Amino acid sequence: MFGTKLSALLLAVFLLTYSLVNAQGQQLANYLGTGANPRLTLQLSPNNGPKWGSFTIDYQGIGNLPWSSDPSSNWSPWNVLDEAGNYYGTITLLSDGNTATWQGYVAGQNGYYLEGINFTFNPNINAYQLTVNQIHGGGSAGPFPNAPLATPAVYPGTNTPINFSVSGPQIIDDKGDHILLKGIVRPSLEWNPQGQFLSPQDIENIRKWNSNAIRLDLNQNYWLASDPVTENGSYKQIINAIVYYATQNKMAVILDLHWVVNGQQSPMANPDSLQFWSEVATDYKSFGTVLFELFNEPEGIDQNTWLNGNGTYVGYQQLYNAVRATGANNICIVNGLDYGYDLSFVNDNFKLNGVNIVYGSHPYNEKGAPGYQGPGKDFANNFSGVLGKFPLIFTEFGVNQSNYFPTGYQDVYTRILAYANANQINYTAFAWWVEAQPANADVFPCVISDWSGTPLNGGVMIHQDMLAQPGSKYTYRQR
Repeated sequence: MFGTKLSALLLAVFLLTYSLVNAQGQQLANYLGTGANPRLTLQLSPNNGPKWGSFTIDYQGIGNLPWSSDPSSNWSPWNVLDEAGNYYGTITLLSDGNTATWQGYVAGQNGYYLEGINFTFNPNINAYQLTVNQIHGGGSAGPFPNAPLATPAVYPGTNTPINFSVSGPQIIDDKGDHILLKGIVRPSLEWNPQGQFLSPQDIENIRKWNSNAIRLDLNQNYWLASDPVTENGSYKQIINAIVYYATQNKMAVILDLHWVVNGQQSPMANPDSLQFWSEVATDYKSFGTVLFELFNEPEGIDQNTWLNGNGTYVGYQQLYNAVRATGANNICIVNGLDYGYDLSFVNDNFKLNGVNIVYGSHPYNEKGAPGYQGPGKDFANNFSGVLGKFPLIFTEFGVNQSNYFPTGYQDVYTRILAYANANQINYTAFAWWVEAQPANADVFPCVISDWSGTPLNGGVMIHQDMLAQPGSKYTYRQR
């Protein structure tokens, strides 16, 4: 009888101990890096439920993964910091008291971020373990420390620059050959002055899709505050390096004025945009394969403001004039209203005055479909004043709403690509980006699932189109 009571008591103690330990969640081990240069720590954000305050796990240290009976508090965000307090981003994990799962990663700022994070269970230490393939530590070197200064593209065996221009509805080169651009949008320089996950290999991976163009989303405030192009890691140097590597890979470059206010889109360009384009055009006016997208997505303004500006915003004609005042003859891309889509008001009597102008549009989701009744209506109506008279380019397109998934997005990409191919419309697909939280990849929208360039969602169809019906193949080199 005594033995039975003792056994029951021991079992109760065991269950109580197990319950207390299990209520802590699992164990998390920090193996980010090597412990030096930099030494990274994990700091739990204090907003994880009422009972978990902030604490830190040092390199090779082990700590508890928070767990709560409230499912809404099961997630735990871990800020990654070095000895100097530099922030490398936030890793979010989820524990239900029995298992832990990866939820996502948001990169840090100013070039501090992690690449290739691994989250696995290590039975040798009975803990979940975080490791990383590469630590990017910001500083002056930037993502392209070994890039020479870019030089204009020239024809093979010569020092003769290649200059794209506009002839009727086509982009042409100096020989009069038609140039059809099919490329990819590379974001991150609009929200981070060092960009994110940029490298020469990344540019090569874009080219491997058969892309002959790359569009860079830029932030005018970062540009205007940048150190000179000769300073490694400066905003201007990073852009120049991408121009260098893109030219090496036989790709044209579209420089897109994406943001004029940090952290958000704006209805239209502002007075500082004139200085931005004056400087950009001065730097790249001899680069005939660099195109200028004067403003990303006008919205919430009228047609006259779109063209001529007002007391608050600068219009496209003013932006164009600022470029031409430098002596630059580079092609200028002019997007429509309604977040870039609506060009239905452009006609022989209402358009920009000038040369080497390409009109741009952003058909997302239902825009352009038969029966669409939003601004611009269907493709036939929207492009009636442009198609056949000017070159047209879709510098963004696709699906960015979750209700089109898991399969409905395919019809949208099929319709847009078919129309583009039937009408010789240039395009750059949005976007060459890997979303940290896979659920957000649909609405960003991402065309790749990893940085090696594995096609994802609409990216599968874009990749197939580039292979089956490629853009123009042009051969040139750095001067």
